[in-house]
Amino acid sequence: MELLIVACLAFLVTHLGISGTPLRTMLRNALGETPYLGVYSLLSLGTLGAMVYGYAQVPHTDFNWYPSITAYKVAKVLVFLSLVMIVMGTLVKNPTAVHSEQALDNEVSGLLKITRHPVQWGILLFACGHLLANGDTASILFFGTLVLLSFFGMLSMDQRRRRETDPKWQVFMEKTSMIPFAALVSGRLRFTADDINWVGLMVSFALYAALYWLHDLVSGGISLV
Repeated sequence: MELLIVACLAFLVTHLGISGTPLRTMLRNALGETPYLGVYSLLSLGTLGAMVYGYAQVPHTDFNWYPSITAYKVAKVLVFLSLVMIVMGTLVKNPTAVHSEQALDNEVSGLLKITRHPVQWGILLFACGHLLANGDTASILFFGTLVLLSFFGMLSMDQRRRRETDPKWQVFMEKTSMIPFAALVSGRLRFTADDINWVGLMVSFALYAALYWLHDLVSGGISLV
């Protein structure tokens, strides 16, 4: 359990403690853009790998609550929605992604009309679904870390982008929303059938089906069928 705790803390610190803070600028200036991204990526993968390893090594027997049948059903819906957000969010050109500022010249489209952070919301929904379906301490640590990182990561990214001097960023931030559907409800944007990436949606269905039927292989023996 100690390894999992340390790995979760390290994962949070290497993200929230660097990205969106003055330390990020210092490291980029000292190392250069490409070396910085390389080191940062290695740190991210290393700490995430340690989290996965630590999670797999501890027993999942100390339950803080026992999930109900309803919780399992809600979890399945949340995980499906999370995959839609992650897959379709990855396929849309998002200026908030690394080295994707040129997408600011494009009209806001796809899932960006729902939220400017579709992938982060997808990870958050995925983690929330698994928190509902798992009440043990290790799961709370692992998936709780993903929830915290996703939510505060979005806030950090928005804070950093609002400091950008390029007026295109200000237009993008004002037109889109962090909170899902807020830009649509306010009337700033309108979602149409043309915004649906049908290939991405089919891939999401296929990925969900594969993970559902092969869940015991990727989760250490926990079957859903």
